[in-house]
Amino acid sequence: MPTLFLVRHAEPELQGVLLGRLDPPLSAAGKVHAAAIVLPESVRALYSSPLRRALETAQEMARDVPVAVLDDLMEIGYGAWDGLTWSAIEAKDPETARRKQADWIAVTPPGGEAWSDFRDRVRRAAEVIRKGPFPASVVAHAAVNAVLAELLTGADPLIFQQKYGEVVGLACDL
Repeated sequence: MPTLFLVRHAEPELQGVLLGRLDPPLSAAGKVHAAAIVLPESVRALYSSPLRRALETAQEMARDVPVAVLDDLMEIGYGAWDGLTWSAIEAKDPETARRKQADWIAVTPPGGEAWSDFRDRVRRAAEVIRKGPFPASVVAHAAVNAVLAELLTGADPLIFQQKYGEVVGLACDL
């Protein structure tokens, strides 16, 4: 059964906010952590989001595997909420924030990307990845990896959790 390793990017320079489409680089600690991530030597393909925090992580850990950038692996866009803390969002738009907390998938922030559109975009990336070769690795973002895990294994994206730089191996029936 093919194996896919999902890697969440290492620690970004900007933290404590919804990053979404913002494009900060890795922090100094994130660069050290990314360089220390070790994938099995058998990994034959490495895919990355184009956002710097993911691409820098992929480049640090790539070793002898070329990095293929897939735009469809970009993090979900939070629109007007990109770069804001949750408390700032609640102060600025309390009604939408309340609805979002009640149903994270169904509620789209102002100017943001709808979950259904995001999921369709990540599905396009999954179709590229499914073509192989395997084992493969994806370096992306928490929401992207949650959707990939859902698409490949049926896991609930709302309970998927992944720390910065964490590697999650999935045995997938591709």
